[in-house]
Amino acid sequence: MTSLPFNISRIHSMPFKHLLSIFMLITAVLANPVHAEQNRLISTDSGVTELIFALGLEEDLIAVDVTSTLPDDFPELPNIGYHRRLSAEGLMSMEPTTVIGSQHMGPEPVINALKQAKVNLVQLPSAKTKEQLRDNILNLATALNKQERGSALLKTVDNQLAKLEQTNLSGEKVAFVLSMDDNKLRLAGKQTGGHSFIELMAADNVADFDNYRNVSAESLLAMQPTAIIVAGRDAETAVEKLMKANPILAHTPAGKRDTIVAVDGSSLVAGLSVSAIQEAIRLSKAIHNSTNTERQLNKK
Repeated sequence: MTSLPFNISRIHSMPFKHLLSIFMLITAVLANPVHAEQNRLISTDSGVTELIFALGLEEDLIAVDVTSTLPDDFPELPNIGYHRRLSAEGLMSMEPTTVIGSQHMGPEPVINALKQAKVNLVQLPSAKTKEQLRDNILNLATALNKQERGSALLKTVDNQLAKLEQTNLSGEKVAFVLSMDDNKLRLAGKQTGGHSFIELMAADNVADFDNYRNVSAESLLAMQPTAIIVAGRDAETAVEKLMKANPILAHTPAGKRDTIVAVDGSSLVAGLSVSAIQEAIRLSKAIHNSTNTERQLNKK
C-alpha cells in the first residue's frame, strides 16, 4: 500500500483555523486548474485575421498587419506593418507563440530568426482558387486545434460559393485595375490576385499577359472591357478617382453600361479570402443589375 506524504494522524491535532486554510487552498486549486500556455497569435495579412476571428480565436490575437481591419468594438492592436517587410525585433518583442501568414511573409532573415527562436510558423499558400482557400481554412483550423469551427466555416464558405454561382459573370470581359496614387493604371494579368478574383466570378480577363503591367487608358479602351473592377486603398472613392484621372474610360463598354466598380483591395492581399467571396457576390450583383437596366433601356 502506498504511504501518504504526510502523517494523517497529525490532522486530528491541528487547530481548526489551519484545517480551514488547507481546505480553502485545496478548493482554490481544484476550481482553478493549471491551464496550458495561452496562444499569442500574430497575423501578417487580412485574410488570416479574418480566419482567426471566424475560428473564434480573436482573444488570442496580439498584433496584426497594416491591411487587417478589426471590428469597431474590438480593442486596437499593435500594427506590424506590411507582410513582406516584417521586423524580427518587432515581432519577437511581442513574445508570440505563433505567427501566421502566407508564403510571401518575409524577408527571409526574419523567417529564419523566428524559426531559431522556436516560434511556431504557419505559412499558407496564396489562395489562387476557391479549392486552395478551402484547404487553407482546414489547415489553419488543424494547426490551431479548431477543427470543429473550421468545418463549420467551410459550410458557410460553400454556401457563399453556391450563392456566387447564381450571379456569376460568365461571358463578361473584365479588367482588374489597381488605381495607384500617381494615377497610373496597373492591369492584372494572369498569375495575379486580380486574375484569381475574375476567375472566382467565372468571367474572362481582358489581359492576355502574366503579372501586372502599367497600361494607358487608351490601351484599356482598346481592350473593350464590359466591366472594370478597380482596387484601391479606399474602395469608396476608387471609381471616382479612376474616372477623374482617366475620363476616356467612360467610352468603354463598362463605362457605357455603368459597370465600373470598386473592390476592397485588402481582401486580396495574400490571395483569395473569405471576404473576397463576399466582395465577388456584391460586385456580381451590381454588374448584373447595371446590365439588366441597360437591356431594359435598349428595349424601349
